[in-house]
Amino acid sequence: MLPATPNISLGEPFIELTSIDSTNIYAMNLVHKGLALSGSCFRAHYQTQGKGQHGRNWESSAGLNLLCSYVLELKQLKSDKIWTPADQIGFSAAVALGVHSFFQGYAGSNTKIKKPNDIYWGDRKAGGILIENLVRGKDWTWTVVGIGININQMEFTHESAQPISLKQITQQNFELNKLQKELSICLKTELIHWITQGEAATLQKMEAECILIKK
Repeated sequence: MLPATPNISLGEPFIELTSIDSTNIYAMNLVHKGLALSGSCFRAHYQTQGKGQHGRNWESSAGLNLLCSYVLELKQLKSDKIWTPADQIGFSAAVALGVHSFFQGYAGSNTKIKKPNDIYWGDRKAGGILIENLVRGKDWTWTVVGIGININQMEFTHESAQPISLKQITQQNFELNKLQKELSICLKTELIHWITQGEAATLQKMEAECILIKK
């Protein structure tokens, strides 16, 4: 018998923030205060201290890109499982696959994943993921998934990072609320695959479906 499909709430409630230091900082503060609601998505029009991997800042012009953080309580994903830090490998891969699927749907097969979880179009960076976790004792209890994706921005100052946006690729302008809902669906699909099929299947899917570059 196949495992039951988990009922994952993701992207609701949806909260828009005009300007914030970082959606990840904002979301994690709520987690620590016991005020976070699992499934919530916080999207900022502008971040003054957008967080990237290894302490780097994430450049983004106001109101042009997807800058968001999802909050998840692990027991909401599967209540009868004891979640540990070891599970974070499969989770991270599932998130990367979800963002990849979303971006590829518009930008095509040139979309790639740079391990562990950056999104590239060819050799240019289109998005990044920053996952921050809360562990109590040996239990992994909460996670905040920060995602930044270049959507409508046409000019960037950090040339060394070789950024690129969806608008630069497609020459189209995009409605961010619509894209946010589609991103939530793609993430949910890959998380369900990870939970029902297991970590090995998710990692295999990542290897099979994505071109992994070592830059």
